[in-house]
Amino acid sequence: MVVFDTSILVDASRRNTEALKLIVSYSEKERIAITIISKYEILRGAYERDSSFVAELLKQFVIYEFGDSATAEVVKAYKTLSEKGKKIIELDVLIAGLVAANNETLVTRDRDFLNFESTKINCPWLVFPDILRLFWQWCL
Repeated sequence: MVVFDTSILVDASRRNTEALKLIVSYSEKERIAITIISKYEILRGAYERDSSFVAELLKQFVIYEFGDSATAEVVKAYKTLSEKGKKIIELDVLIAGLVAANNETLVTRDRDFLNFESTKINCPWLVFPDILRLFWQWCL
């Protein structure tokens, strides 16, 4: 199973063809998921005119919620980034921790996730994600 980040959901909720194709391509191979954080973010930001479309979109996903193991992973991710002086966006830390706790791969277009030292982060819109990951780590 893969977990989609809010960035992909926002694009899909705006009917972005590439985002919708990406979700469909994964859903044809395996179950797909999002975190409760992404669900909150997408519902909070959805336009009223898109609410029905967003509701139907969200029905496709398993929703990962918090438990003790997820909380431990979130704290671990936060402390690791903090100790290295890296940029910390709270909601991203929560998402990354939930994904790590469930041993899943995160699919995102948000470059901030490259701060997390994980091979289970997939940025499909980046041409050379491994090179960019090294570049970001060097710069930050």
